[in-house]
Amino acid sequence: MNPAENIYFFLLGLGVLFSIVVSCFILRKRRKMAIVTSIAIVIGFAGYYMYYPTIKKNTHTERFQQIQVFLEKTYPDKQFAITSQHYESGYIVGDFEISDLNTPLMGVTLRVHKDGHVSQIATWSKLDYPTQQKLWRVIEFYYGETYSLDKEIGEFTRKDHWIDGELTVFALTINDVPSIAIFNYSTAGYSLLELKEGERGKFVSVELDGYLFIYIDENYEGELVTIHTEAGNQYTLNAQEQKGKLIVKK
Repeated sequence: MNPAENIYFFLLGLGVLFSIVVSCFILRKRRKMAIVTSIAIVIGFAGYYMYYPTIKKNTHTERFQQIQVFLEKTYPDKQFAITSQHYESGYIVGDFEISDLNTPLMGVTLRVHKDGHVSQIATWSKLDYPTQQKLWRVIEFYYGETYSLDKEIGEFTRKDHWIDGELTVFALTINDVPSIAIFNYSTAGYSLLELKEGERGKFVSVELDGYLFIYIDENYEGELVTIHTEAGNQYTLNAQEQKGKLIVKK
């Protein structure tokens, strides 16, 4: 049982003890009746305690059927993996991990409440700790609003990357829009420092720690690109020679 259930039965046990004391006081002149009543209360409590795991299993099975109906009605065009169908010790009754079969490495935890209402209580990802070169893949999970079954996963494509120690920069297209993602990466953890999107068919630039990162979309039609930095510097690039590549200036 989880801590909340232990507290529940502890308080229930105190209630049983109080009931026995009260019944014995009321029936103090009828000793046999008091004993029988006390025994009945204890047996009822013990029976409930022993049957409680079965109640949880049956309730979880009922709520599994409810979550199936909910998913079929809400997302008729999608297929999902659901865990777990049967109650397992350590889990909360009515909580299910759901993942779209098209994105099996990420999903949500849905809870079916007593009244049949379904709510999302968490998101999860089974992505392994990424290598530095594949760090850009985590953007799929964190991009935009909080992940949910309603969220449309965008199309992410890595075009180029640059690494200097823990500083890791990727040139991407996100739904065909030129973008730059900058991470700090180490074996102890990683963090997204900045994610900037440009305009489709154009270019995007980011300044960070004395560096200027530029990515020109492969479909850019102009001959030149001019970048003005925060420090007042100006860079003019031959777009046709450098488009599709991550350009780094310092």
